[in-house]
Amino acid sequence: RIAEGESRRMFVDGEGRLSSAPSEELEYLKKTGIDDYLFAAVRATAAGGATERREALLLISTRLAAEAEAASEPAKDGGLRRRGVRAVKESPAAEAAAPEEVEEPSSGGGGGVAGALRLVCERTGWLAFFLCGLLLCERVMHSFGALLEREIELAFFVPLIIGHGGNSGGQAVSTVIRSIGRRSPSGSEAISTVATEALAGALQSLLLGCLVGPALHFFLDTSRAVSTVMATTLPLLGLFSNCTGAMLPFLVTWAGLDPAVIVGPLMTTLVDTLGLMIYLSVATATLVHGS
Repeated sequence: RIAEGESRRMFVDGEGRLSSAPSEELEYLKKTGIDDYLFAAVRATAAGGATERREALLLISTRLAAEAEAASEPAKDGGLRRRGVRAVKESPAAEAAAPEEVEEPSSGGGGGVAGALRLVCERTGWLAFFLCGLLLCERVMHSFGALLEREIELAFFVPLIIGHGGNSGGQAVSTVIRSIGRRSPSGSEAISTVATEALAGALQSLLLGCLVGPALHFFLDTSRAVSTVMATTLPLLGLFSNCTGAMLPFLVTWAGLDPAVIVGPLMTTLVDTLGLMIYLSVATATLVHGS
């Protein structure tokens, strides 16, 4: 049935009690939002007693749980959008209550040229800062120039090392930002999360190193020494990347900055520069001091 025009749909049976909603009604619910559904359910049982009203709210709460959880997920633009649920009294006066919706502002820059210019102003300074950080990669390469001249094969795998570090750290960043979006963790929870992510990064990269090292040597004709360097570097890089990717969202959030704008580029800058240093330091220990 449709009450008060086409904007309010109420799921009631012939006697005014809440009835099961068919699939098409549930699809309508997804488009309408949880507030309208809750309001309609309370209105539909307003004529009944407190028992009917409690039963209706109990039924409705199970259906609202999934909607409320989905509504509190981080938005694609980095902001958090939550729907507020209207408080409805058990008295008939609640029928006149207007729907209320609480939506937290997102970090989007708006539409059109003005929105694009605002985003440019907000982000360019950070990108310039991170670009300066990436220039440190050149200094790292220069400091290990003699080693790279001696073992030219090492240079072939620099993109692989940088890419793996970014991929591993990016997984940790996404997981932690999603966790922070749901609720604000305590200090002990943050430490536990960082430790868990660091251990996961080391273990998964250790597994990959055990596969990549032999594959490079037997299938790509890479020297045994360089293959050993790759197999040894990956676990260390995974440990560092995941630890960094899990720690930065907490630090940036506690500093009052926007993690969606800062954490990704900052993690990439640190992992690229320090990951390259880890790779070439392992190569020096293995190829120079080891020999």
